[in-house]
Amino acid sequence: MSIFGLGYVGAVCAGCLSARGHEVIGVDVSSTKIDLINQGKSPIVEPGLEALLQQGQQTGRLSGTTDFKKAVLDSDVSFICVGTPSKKNDDLDLGYIETVCREIGFAIREKSERH
Repeated sequence: MSIFGLGYVGAVCAGCLSARGHEVIGVDVSSTKIDLINQGKSPIVEPGLEALLQQGQQTGRLSGTTDFKKAVLDSDVSFICVGTPSKKNDDLDLGYIETVCREIGFAIREKSERH
């Protein structure tokens, strides 16, 4: 599975799902977050998360990338965990979700199996 967005929701999901035996590809636009994930370090402050990320790295079930297309092509399902910040008028800014959905859609076109 691929998890798009490695903030508070995505990083925790990646750590927990890899600890439960799933192969997880974490995806983020931040190369700093990807480097941390690939070192088994947490990009956020969350008790116990770093141990899960280290376990995921040691077992080979967790990896991180900035390559949206490769993540989709190398996984069966994608979870979108990107931020939805507030706009100045207090509406939700869905721009990050729209961008990720668009990128996933482009990549899915190249897959022969379901995603």
